[in-house]
Amino acid sequence: MKRIFKFLALGTMLTCGALQCSAAESSITYTKPYLLTLKPDSQMDICWLTAGEGEGSIEIGETDALGETVEAQQYKINGLRISASAEGYDEEPSNNPELDVYQQIATVKDLKPDTTYYYRVTTTIDGKTETTKVYNFKTAPEKDGDFTFVLLSDLQLKEESPATVKQIGQNKPDFIIYEGDMGNTPWKAGEWFDLDNCFVNPEEDGKSWFEIMQQEEDGAELLQYTPIFPVPGNHEVDDQRVFKEKERAAQNDDWSLSIYMQLFRTLYPDQEYTKGGKHWYSVDYGDLHISNISCFRWQSWDGFEAPGWAMFDDISADSAQVKWLEEDLASTDAKYKWVNMHWHMLNRGQDGYYPLSDPVIEGDEATYPNGDYAYDVLKPLYEKYSVNAVSFGHSHVYERYLINGVNYIEAASIGNNYRGEDDPYHPSGNKPVFEKNDIRSFMILKKDDTGILAQGIAASGETKGQVFDEFYVAKSND
Repeated sequence: MKRIFKFLALGTMLTCGALQCSAAESSITYTKPYLLTLKPDSQMDICWLTAGEGEGSIEIGETDALGETVEAQQYKINGLRISASAEGYDEEPSNNPELDVYQQIATVKDLKPDTTYYYRVTTTIDGKTETTKVYNFKTAPEKDGDFTFVLLSDLQLKEESPATVKQIGQNKPDFIIYEGDMGNTPWKAGEWFDLDNCFVNPEEDGKSWFEIMQQEEDGAELLQYTPIFPVPGNHEVDDQRVFKEKERAAQNDDWSLSIYMQLFRTLYPDQEYTKGGKHWYSVDYGDLHISNISCFRWQSWDGFEAPGWAMFDDISADSAQVKWLEEDLASTDAKYKWVNMHWHMLNRGQDGYYPLSDPVIEGDEATYPNGDYAYDVLKPLYEKYSVNAVSFGHSHVYERYLINGVNYIEAASIGNNYRGEDDPYHPSGNKPVFEKNDIRSFMILKKDDTGILAQGIAASGETKGQVFDEFYVAKSND
């Protein structure tokens, strides 16, 4: 169904600047519920976005009879905008009307581990009430318990993303690790959720991030049923002009993660949006420790042209993030350790030849005398603290490496890929253990008493649904 400026009856609209905008099909909610938590064995935040200021609550219980009611706390989401006209968005964000969006968060505490809970959401705005169907989620097990998870990244409204993600949902994972790049331009509300009376490219209709990630058809269970642990990618920066305009790229004030961090508020309680803020967190799921860090860059000019390719967050040896990461990895007693980041640790392609560190500018040239922090700083930490796997995105490919006992995995060939047959190998000389980019695919990981088994699953082609790559990320020492 096309939703390019489809106007509704006046009584169902919400005023939004010069235009009249509303949630799709006159709903007072923009999304279905989605799950966030830093304590997956004992606490869950049930979140959803509404089309106005109102009241929200959930009913929850260990059976579908529910029983307990929890009121939601409301937050204003600032910075989301609709298109300035029927023809599209104005390139200057402030010339597009801001959209009223509120986030409801119902926090449920003192949950039992390894237990299924049922819930439904009720929202009331201006006398209109909506109640969802009954959903469910399962809390994390205690250590040594079994679980299944998937790797996912770089949806970006790509054509085949809905079909691939639906297959992921049909496998009913217990949680999702997301390696960044959700849409293309965060302030464009229509890239996050379906919205009437807001421009959308016809080829991107039905492919907004929450639409894809909240599919329910054909048995898919996604964000309503399973928590997600994301990290920011370059496309989570609010104003994407920092990657196109050299003068703007040099202005630190134009770098912000405000929209991403508001939408995933539970994971970033400090809400520090700009460079130098805390954009990292860790979480334990059973006996798997997941460290989620902020590591990305990207510009549309040569990396050796001034002002070079600057990182959003510093990952030098003395940076606050790397000090936190080392302490985080050193202090956990989890059997298995995982790191989630957006920028590729190892990768075929030209951008690997621009070292990941702050450039030094001399005239019109940029040099990188400090080398590559990902390879020279992060990689030794991963080896020192026996990290089992590092997952990342950015290049939309399926490839993996194994170096000194650490698996480096990009399983992001879900809608398109950016890999040419003649792309050069990483400057370190490391070559992929395995790569396959002629089909769409995703990765499922199953933890049981034998360890963590990873499976690459074909999402297209004649072998759709079949395992094409299988290996152990880690084997149990028991």
